[in-house]
Amino acid sequence: MKNLKKVLALSLSLSLALPLAACGDQGETGKGGGSTGSYPSSTITVVCPWDAGGTSDGLCRIVSEIGARDEYFGVNMVVQNSGGAGGTVATTEFKNAAPDGYTLCQEAIGVFTLQPFVREVSYTIDDFIPVAALSNEPIIMIAGKDSGITSVDDLLEMDSVTYGFSGSGSLMELSQKQFFGMAGVEATGISYDGSSPTIAALLGGHIDVCTGHPGEVMQYVESGDAVAIGIFNDERDPRENLKDIPTFKEMGYDGFLDGADRAIACSSNVPDDVYNYLVDEFTRLCSSQEFIDAMEAANLTPACDSAEQYQEF
Repeated sequence: MKNLKKVLALSLSLSLALPLAACGDQGETGKGGGSTGSYPSSTITVVCPWDAGGTSDGLCRIVSEIGARDEYFGVNMVVQNSGGAGGTVATTEFKNAAPDGYTLCQEAIGVFTLQPFVREVSYTIDDFIPVAALSNEPIIMIAGKDSGITSVDDLLEMDSVTYGFSGSGSLMELSQKQFFGMAGVEATGISYDGSSPTIAALLGGHIDVCTGHPGEVMQYVESGDAVAIGIFNDERDPRENLKDIPTFKEMGYDGFLDGADRAIACSSNVPDDVYNYLVDEFTRLCSSQEFIDAMEAANLTPACDSAEQYQEF
C-alpha cells in the first residue's frame, strides 16, 4: 500500500510550486485543476454498493453530477448501483477492477469494520485508499404513525418488537440490536434489500420500528407518516429539523457508534499521479459551495476530513 503521507506531501509541494492555472496543455485530460497525461480521458464510474433510492445512492449522484463539470474532471461520470450483502458484493467487484482511476467506489466504514465479522470477504482495507471523506450520517429510529409507538417508553412496555433494517451486519441492524439488548426488550429483526423497502414495510405496518439516515426518513417524519423515536449520536443533531430528536444516550443508553462515515475510494494500486489528481479534484469539489448546498438539500452532512485523516480514522 502506498505511503499516503508521502503522496500527500508530494501533492502539496507540487501545488505550492506550480499554480493550478499554470499546469500547461492538458490535451485529452479533464478540465479540472491538474494534469496527469491522458487521465481522465473517458467515463469515470462511481460504484455505489447499495441499491438506488437511499442516502448512499443520492450521495454518489451528487458527486458524479458535479464532478462531470468542466471545472472538475470534465468527463462523463456515471453511478453504478450494485447492492447486496451489506456492500460487500460491490466492494469485491471493485477490488477486481483495473486500478486505473476510472472505477471509484463510495464506501462506508462498516464494509471494513463490521462485515468481515458477519461473512467471509475476499478483500481487506489495504486493497483500497480513500480519496475524499464525503459525509457522516446519524442513524435515526422511527416508528409508523399507526403503530402507537411515540417514544422509547412505549417500546419498553411492548411484549415483543419487530424492527427492520437494510443489510445484515449493517449499522442499521446492530444499532437497534444493541439498544434492544440494553433495554431488555424481546425484539426480532427483519432484513430488507435497501432503505426504501425497509421504510415501505414500516409505513405498511409490517414492522414496528426501523432505522435510517436523515435523507431517508425525515420526509416521512415531517409529513406525519412516521415518528422519530431517537437518534444514535452522542449529542443532538444541531440541524433545525433534527434538533428536537432525543439521543439514546440522553435516554440512558450509551455506547453506540456515532453515525455512518462515507468516503470515495480507489484501488491502492492506482498510479501515484492519478491518485494525486483525484485527491486534488475531490478536495476542491467537496469544499465547493455547490456541493455543500446539494448536500444540505438532500439532508446530508458534508465531512470535513482530508483523505489522510480518513485513512487514519
